[in-house]
Amino acid sequence: MLSKLKSLFQDRCPDCNEKLHVESDSHRCIKSCPHQHYTEETYHHLNIRIVYRR
Repeated sequence: MLSKLKSLFQDRCPDCNEKLHVESDSHRCIKSCPHQHYTEETYHHLNIRIVYRR
């Protein structure tokens, strides 16, 4: 039950359902699929989110 609840808060690729890799610094956060299907860039100070799908 706990693992199911935890999986709801993990970001996953919409194509292959793999867990996304996360890199972040003070200006941005980048989440990307290990197979390069999906990338999401979030710029917190600008309130902008950019999504790339391949």
